[in-house]
Amino acid sequence: MLTSSTQPRSVLPAQLLLAARALYHRLFRFQLRLRCWYADRTHAQDASGLPLPPALLRYRVSELLGQDAFLTIGEGCARLIEEHSRSMGVNLSLCRRILDFGCGCGRTLRWLLPAFPGVEFHGADVDRQAIDWCSRNLPTARFVCNGPLPPLPYPDCYFDAIYCLSVFTHLNEAAQDQWLAELVRLLTPDGSLLISVHGSGAEKALDPHGLATLQTAGFVHRRSQKLQGIVPDWYQTTWHSEQYIVSRLSVWFEEVRYRDIPGSAQAIVAARMRNHRARKDFTSTVLPL
Repeated sequence: MLTSSTQPRSVLPAQLLLAARALYHRLFRFQLRLRCWYADRTHAQDASGLPLPPALLRYRVSELLGQDAFLTIGEGCARLIEEHSRSMGVNLSLCRRILDFGCGCGRTLRWLLPAFPGVEFHGADVDRQAIDWCSRNLPTARFVCNGPLPPLPYPDCYFDAIYCLSVFTHLNEAAQDQWLAELVRLLTPDGSLLISVHGSGAEKALDPHGLATLQTAGFVHRRSQKLQGIVPDWYQTTWHSEQYIVSRLSVWFEEVRYRDIPGSAQAIVAARMRNHRARKDFTSTVLPL
């Protein structure tokens, strides 16, 4: 597999450097699809007999192909959701409906569904292939494919809890604000929201200019051509400072908590409303369920 260390160096002339980078990106995508094809030669299942998604769908949610990594990370995400929900006073087993926004191919849902059989789980994602796979293989949940911008096809105050992992780590600021407003619209008056952002452990991936921007503006969005055709063009990489994201969520939520995930580049931000809406009125078009 090509790694960042094999990318062309900046000592090359500018035009040659651009051509070399374009070739590298094409080669990367080719070898990735080849590895996915090879990984899919066997029909994998987990210990319970539930099928695993195709390798390319697994890669889209984590940039990893390994089956064990897919299952281990998914189980860990489910535990994080339970843990941080409890810390906000939310008992997931008492929720009527929970939304996994950006559910991908069900990496987390496959663990929460059997743990909370009395809860109505929904999943939404822009990835049509992932949603189709979930609809066929996770039949106890309900799934919709959404566009890159709101609305989602649900009425106001429909969910008691919403979680979204590795979603706001990829959106630009305008899309971020629109989706935050939409998720608030969907929450009950005392609903809870859990999102992940790139935490302090991810700052080392930024160059000095990016790090300075993060420290002053609190928000950095970077584009990459490496995964062109693998993920949507608008789905890139985003960093938030703790102060920035807590301040953003505090517009709508009375209680917001930020915590880095040990051993991870991401952090969890948990927010909860308290029996009223600290927000402006929302007007949105809601599609029929």
